[in-house]
Amino acid sequence: MAVLEKGRIAWLDAVKGIAIALVVAFHCIGGEWFYPFSTFMMPLFFVAAGYSLNLQKWQARKLEFFWSRVRRILVPYFLMEICFWPLWSVRGLYMPPVGTRLPPLEALAGIFEGNCASLPLIALWFLPCFFLAENIFLWAFPDRPGKTPIVRDILAALALSALGYGISCFVHLPWGLDIALFVQGYLMLGRWLRLVGVQRLSDAWCVLLPVLLIALQVYVNGSFDMASRTYGVNPLLAYISNIGGCIMVMRIMQWLVRESEAFLVEMGRRSMAIYILHPLVQIIITDILLSTIVEGDYGTIFYVWQAGVPIAILGILLPIYVSRHWAQKPFCVIWDSKSLLWENDL
Repeated sequence: MAVLEKGRIAWLDAVKGIAIALVVAFHCIGGEWFYPFSTFMMPLFFVAAGYSLNLQKWQARKLEFFWSRVRRILVPYFLMEICFWPLWSVRGLYMPPVGTRLPPLEALAGIFEGNCASLPLIALWFLPCFFLAENIFLWAFPDRPGKTPIVRDILAALALSALGYGISCFVHLPWGLDIALFVQGYLMLGRWLRLVGVQRLSDAWCVLLPVLLIALQVYVNGSFDMASRTYGVNPLLAYISNIGGCIMVMRIMQWLVRESEAFLVEMGRRSMAIYILHPLVQIIITDILLSTIVEGDYGTIFYVWQAGVPIAILGILLPIYVSRHWAQKPFCVIWDSKSLLWENDL
């Protein structure tokens, strides 16, 4: 098992690299290509977090954990949303429609509500939701050193997931609290995989069955979109296929990633920089194209793959460059390579 540094595992960082690459591609390239990947794209973040989170380390230090996540997750969230808000407002006056079409004051209020549809920089809805999800998990499930989660904990996590789904059918709670409840089963899966060992699972169960489940999920439900609470007509099938897809990706990364210098590993390590900065890269390039050689609006660029693919690539490469070369500057500390969406405190 290749280790990057103390407490870091190469294949697990590669899993995070896959997840963040899919998110960037989803935000830049329109169409139905992402349906199979949507099954595990967002759940991967939470399964990886459950795998990484050391409950034993934080069990007696919950308040310290809380403040560490405030610094690591909420500070970048509020900083980027508030900085982007006036830029978004000016663009709304002088540029083609930019997607959200929210009045400036409504968008400013949306920053504190933290839901996808009400945010100017809608991609960052995930950060406050992730903050709540991890803290709920830490408080709800006590650590049992060296022991796999007992049936009671697994059932409790699934019950919280069912509660989150039920709430989301009626209302979208601030900071994605309903989603934070919905993903508790994914966090528990990550915890279970860490203690059992992904490598001990049968290859047939890890790959063949998930492929069949994903195909069935796409056929029955189409896209799975956590941000908009689109779980399909059969949410139970979606949930099971999500779990299968996450296990499949983790197992494949164990097979493929041996070197800590692999680019996917680098992407995973710098996932916060990519996540925070890629929307700005996308917007700047899109605005340049709309102001010069392309006629139309934001959607015109989004559904032209010849533009979307280069934008997605640059949306990954430029944040990595910033993280590598500028992270030590005081004004860039929030996307230091150490400021990850999660930490491997194994």
